[in-house]
Amino acid sequence: MIIFDTETCGLHGPIVLIQYAYDDGPVILHNPWMVPIGETMELLLEFCTHEGGVCGFNLVFDWFHVCQMYTTLQALVHYGNPKDTILGSCVNAYANCEADARFGDCMKPVTALDLMLHARKGPYQSTMNRADIKIKRVPTLLAEALANELTKRIKLKDVYFARKKDYRKRWQVEDIENEKGDMVPDFKDIVLRFAPSSALKALAEDALGIDTKSVTRFAAVEVHKDRAPVEYGYAPYATAVGSEANWKGAWPDVISTHIQHWEHNELARQYAEDDVTYTRMLYEYFGKPAAGDNDSILACMVGAVRWRGYSINVEKIKALRADAVQRQHALGFNFNSPAMCRKYVTDAMSDTEAGILVVDGKVTTKAVILESVAGWTASSVCTDCNGMGCGKCEDGLIESEDPHLAAMRARGILNARHAAKEVELFDKLLTANRFHTSFVVIGTKSSRMAGADKLNPQGIKRGKEVRSSFPLADGDLILCGGDFKSFEVGITAAVYPDKHLIAQLKTGKKIHGIWGQKFFPTLSYDEIMASKGAEDPWRDYYTRSKNGVFALIYFGTEYTLQTRVGLGETEAIAGYAAILEEYPDFAEQRKVVVKRFCSMQQPAGIGTKVEWHEPEDFVESIFGFRRYFTLENQICRVLFELAEDPPKAWTRLKIKTVRRERVQTVSGAARSALFAAAFAVQSANMRAAGNHIIQCTGAETNKELQCRLWSLQPAGITKWHIQPMNIHDEIMAPMLPECIPEANRIVTSLIDEYKKHIPLIGIDWGDHLESWASK
Repeated sequence: MIIFDTETCGLHGPIVLIQYAYDDGPVILHNPWMVPIGETMELLLEFCTHEGGVCGFNLVFDWFHVCQMYTTLQALVHYGNPKDTILGSCVNAYANCEADARFGDCMKPVTALDLMLHARKGPYQSTMNRADIKIKRVPTLLAEALANELTKRIKLKDVYFARKKDYRKRWQVEDIENEKGDMVPDFKDIVLRFAPSSALKALAEDALGIDTKSVTRFAAVEVHKDRAPVEYGYAPYATAVGSEANWKGAWPDVISTHIQHWEHNELARQYAEDDVTYTRMLYEYFGKPAAGDNDSILACMVGAVRWRGYSINVEKIKALRADAVQRQHALGFNFNSPAMCRKYVTDAMSDTEAGILVVDGKVTTKAVILESVAGWTASSVCTDCNGMGCGKCEDGLIESEDPHLAAMRARGILNARHAAKEVELFDKLLTANRFHTSFVVIGTKSSRMAGADKLNPQGIKRGKEVRSSFPLADGDLILCGGDFKSFEVGITAAVYPDKHLIAQLKTGKKIHGIWGQKFFPTLSYDEIMASKGAEDPWRDYYTRSKNGVFALIYFGTEYTLQTRVGLGETEAIAGYAAILEEYPDFAEQRKVVVKRFCSMQQPAGIGTKVEWHEPEDFVESIFGFRRYFTLENQICRVLFELAEDPPKAWTRLKIKTVRRERVQTVSGAARSALFAAAFAVQSANMRAAGNHIIQCTGAETNKELQCRLWSLQPAGITKWHIQPMNIHDEIMAPMLPECIPEANRIVTSLIDEYKKHIPLIGIDWGDHLESWASK
């Protein structure tokens, strides 16, 4: 096995040092700019053809750069530069070859092992990004004491704060502001802000017990930030920034500094050598895991595919951009200004209605609040009772189907913000003249891929107008691809088998239309289905119903139906109750999952003593991928214990305060805040557990199909045979015509095989597609 790592000029520029070793052999440092072109090409060819494969830490990054460098050297030779030329003598020529090099050969190792991804499948999953934990509205008198007590009781690893300037800081006391922006003197928030690192050195330090002082951090050896290149992750080549006449800060302007730094700075070179040493030590620590797992294989695939990119229709993208610009400016004011948006919306509200914009004492115009307002309908006084209340109305009012004026204004703000995001996306695509997809292979704790490098492929609208602008395939490749049918719903039926739900799914009717009748009881199934794609998105009851389906299968509540479907409070409560009543098996299975992770229970009923019941440590997908809750459970238990039995010095304080309109002692208020925080952590765990079983099962199924399709690409350095991409529940795969029959067989075989796990699984797969919209 070849264990390797790279140092690069910036994040997206060329390699300036390759450090590698064969198995237990010596670490070799290779500076491609100080040697003949052919020497580096031979080394990278060896990476692709070595029978033991490659081992690295974050192979998506390093394999992208391997592909970027080899194909550019390939182009450099093609344009007349001899292989015995020292690369450092032709910087500009190399830079001018990059854009064409994207169309070069595909590079695929024989096999691969990514130890970063391997770590994310076990307890080191906890080093992935995580939400802060906040204890809200703690009496100021006890805030510092509580922060200190939490720091003392909860022993947290330094790795969870490794990206902080001072990693020793844990629970912090923070001021609270009211809706006017004034500080609230009587209360503080106590916040635990994580800054975990899953970097190689951080994991090596924690796992291997290496002395902190002996670990050299990148910040200590990197080239000075003044010499960092101007670069774009979505257009990762120099001529996307400038040209030979004026590189405008792109990597050719600064690379000489990077070359010399990694060639002559001994501390930097030791850091680079340590990369391979620590990777090898982690390989031993993890028990020498076998290469060739799906995630590691996909890491190299994602790196290779990102460099090549996909074809786009530039003229169509320009037209879409022009339309989005018009929609972006339709409001005539700054839609990102909270003050202006607040005034615009509240001018159409009563004082009582305006209260919806106040969250935790602050006025907000965040999307989740505006989405709730956007579903409001207009109401009129009931003429039968003149507003006094009767059987024909609700509190004297009769709702209509017409939108509330505030709803229209909220929609306008949301539409403008969405248009601005579209303009940003289109600008990035037009800069690159291609679609460079970048993914983190295990981007979430449920194993799903996540977009990266400032262009999120998963955020591109599904509408045909947009996706028809992505032909994706070019050269000799033909576009193939498809969507899994009712994917998440089918997995839900397998995980939480409900006889009624399964029977409905087998009829061929769309579950979004069926459940939509619970959300919009005045509409028929056919009316909901016919509304799909309506010009007014708020009249697109199909899409709104679809949002409701996903909200509920992912453990949403009545409130989620308000924010995601745009239902009023009464309609949301009724719709939620109707779904759980119609699908009792589904409802009961949800309860089973909740109970597994419900650590704080009240066996005697609401209002009685809260008891701690040890929750489970992890949840598994159908295929066994675990989502761990070790850290969350640890914190939750301490919050609970401290709330149940606070220090005696606190309880002796008889000072009273008013917290959330309730008179309490300061000790009682602190206990209430602790219980609230503990229940918030527990609720998040229960939702994440329920989500994981479905989302992770879907992610692993997608990854398995991608890997099987990627097997059509030969190992080594060859022409492109297939170029897969996964977006949510769909896989698009430009491929050579001769690969199509075998690809179709692979897809059919996987579906047949996986029916034993997911009986209702299916896929709409097609070939010879015109664009991403044609599937």
